[in-house]
Amino acid sequence: MANYFPVVLDQASHQWLLGLPEDSFDSSEELRQAFIDNFIATYEQPGNKYDLERIRDRKNEPLRDYIRRFSDMRLKIPKISHDEAISAFVKGLRFHEALRNKLLRKRPTTVAELLATAKNYADVDDAKKLIREDARGADQPPRRDNSRGRFDNWNTRRGDNRDQREGWDRWHDNRDDFRSKRPCDNDHEVNTVKRPNGRRDY
Repeated sequence: MANYFPVVLDQASHQWLLGLPEDSFDSSEELRQAFIDNFIATYEQPGNKYDLERIRDRKNEPLRDYIRRFSDMRLKIPKISHDEAISAFVKGLRFHEALRNKLLRKRPTTVAELLATAKNYADVDDAKKLIREDARGADQPPRRDNSRGRFDNWNTRRGDNRDQREGWDRWHDNRDDFRSKRPCDNDHEVNTVKRPNGRRDY
């Protein structure tokens, strides 16, 4: 059997075996104990019923997600009884009172019966969620095409402001013409402007 031992090892275990000095063990029992002592820290220990009792539903968590987490943990626990699994499941129900009350009134006898009842309640919760989403969508007004709406609004604003921009351009041109006709400080000519109340030089 010792000849087959290196064949079943993974890469890390095989490297550990090759790194041992020759004649390290006098028997296969010593090799077995050394192997366990070296790799026991990396071995995933199986769970127990207390690990299962720590699985509890969360606020606003769908019931189906709690069932999935509970089932995953239960599969990691060897030789757990039906009664212990059912008690842990009911204990973990904190935010699904309807299912909890149902299980307390009529306690299932097997885990299969427990999960079947829980699945029925999960289906009902999913259906209620869809109904709420449909009702919420019906209350909202139909959405318009945002891209087209922005384009139409821009065209409307552009047409409304066209006259205002043209008036601004005319005022700007007249102001430039008036400034170009004003005398500079170097001019020696005296310009006059006729006004109703008299003559003023500048």
